[in-house]
Amino acid sequence: MGFYGGKKFRLRMVLPVLLGSFLSEPVLAFYTPTITKLASRCAATRPSLMTTQMVDYDELPADFPRRKDVLVGLEAVRKAATMTQALQPESSDGIGVINKQDASPVTVADFAAQAMILRHLKDAFPDDSFIAEESSAALADDAGLANQVLKASQLGDMDALKESIDLGKEYEHWDGSSRPSRVWCLDPIDGTKGFLRGRRDGGQYAVALALLESGTPTIGILGCPNLPSDPKDFSYVWQKDENLENNQQTRGCIFVASKDGGSFQLPILPKSSSSIRLHVTPNDGSTMATSEARFCIGVEKFSDALGQCCAVMAKVLHGEEGLDDDGSIVKARRIDSQAKYGIIARAGAEYYARLPAPGYVEWIWDHAAGKVVVEEAGGSITDTKGKVIDFSLGAKMSDSVHGVLASSGGVFQSALLNAFIEQEAERQAKNADMNQFQKKHL
Repeated sequence: MGFYGGKKFRLRMVLPVLLGSFLSEPVLAFYTPTITKLASRCAATRPSLMTTQMVDYDELPADFPRRKDVLVGLEAVRKAATMTQALQPESSDGIGVINKQDASPVTVADFAAQAMILRHLKDAFPDDSFIAEESSAALADDAGLANQVLKASQLGDMDALKESIDLGKEYEHWDGSSRPSRVWCLDPIDGTKGFLRGRRDGGQYAVALALLESGTPTIGILGCPNLPSDPKDFSYVWQKDENLENNQQTRGCIFVASKDGGSFQLPILPKSSSSIRLHVTPNDGSTMATSEARFCIGVEKFSDALGQCCAVMAKVLHGEEGLDDDGSIVKARRIDSQAKYGIIARAGAEYYARLPAPGYVEWIWDHAAGKVVVEEAGGSITDTKGKVIDFSLGAKMSDSVHGVLASSGGVFQSALLNAFIEQEAERQAKNADMNQFQKKHL
């Protein structure tokens, strides 16, 4: 199955609200030890979660573009990343009794993270607008779920909670002839299935926030609580002796990028002078041939619904030896969420192809933050025709976008695009042969 990989911070927040009646009894029993430790650590060193004062830990260059915007967004993502990390199960074995109708952690975390982040941004930038995934309508018929989300978000009352969540649906009321010039785009938990799989089963996810200015993504922030902090560490699955207490220096990072300012990796725990400037694998072919370049692909099949990537593209790029006996790509990092963009930005892989089923139209929150992160590190992202993707149309991309190709750029983007074209021609030829066969025999 290839090399899958291996077998918080000084922030003003507390998490005692995650205890008590927050979860159903079976779930509470499962989560209490981890949440209690995290809450104790945070409460001992940080003020209230809901403070909106901007903090600058001098982690980024003094002349970093859009510095205030970045710092406010970074503070919000860090808060949400810690809250969601506390709610993520240890492994999929521990969540068999949980489902969304029973206020599962992913549901609580999704709504609470969206409310926290959008309220933080709205307080700092009252004239800005928002696009986000969730709606408070889902809470209307489930008072229990709504109360749990309220406690996790610490927003005070139900009206404030629903108002904060629904900031993300402002785009539904935009006038077609007039769009806001500044729009924050949020996916509160990108990689839902990874979140549910649990950290000990390799469950990666990202809190993904982007700023769009006149329809162009200019800031990208990806909070990845479970990703190894060392760019050369591919242990996406937690080790047996690893826990939230002993891995603060080795696991968890945030990717931050601003247009024309570069891409950086910061720790979940904010520290002065602790940032890493990110650069993709040199994309002129000087250090790695396109035939040796590594894919970064999803654990779930959704990102390659037709099996195109495994079946043909890797074979085009890597040759016959590019697939193992199971038909999986040998040179591949398998990981959930937009963390893939971060992996490419820090030179942990060179190719990413997202090829959903025909008819699916991409949501911009699945790519906006990652686009800035990878491009500011020197990489590229286009549709499958090699065209620049338009993020100015609203919550969804154009229906002419039939997939997304991202890479380290340069020779790698050219090779990836050519591989897609070859596999598409082969797929269409097979479909034509199948249609001809059916006409003759049916």
